[in-house]
Amino acid sequence: MRTGPEHVLRFIAFGMGAIVIAMGAIELRRALDEEAVDRPVLTSDDPLRSALQHCRTLTREALVADTECQAAWAENRRRFFGTDPQSEGVK
Repeated sequence: MRTGPEHVLRFIAFGMGAIVIAMGAIELRRALDEEAVDRPVLTSDDPLRSALQHCRTLTREALVADTECQAAWAENRRRFFGTDPQSEGVK
């Protein structure tokens, strides 16, 4: 087997590619680890937020029957869109 300049350059290129892939994998793993550590814990004194978090765990059937969740979602929509409850039905 002959080892000419083409084979040496191909070997170097594959080696550098492997190094780049390994470094990318290391950086990706480090970024994912930092993301998991840097996530803030959501603690809120807002009862609406805690009610909405509870309502997100319900199934559709349970959500339809739960009037507290329906009220919480209505209040969330009202806050988001900035609508006045008295003017919702009037145009």
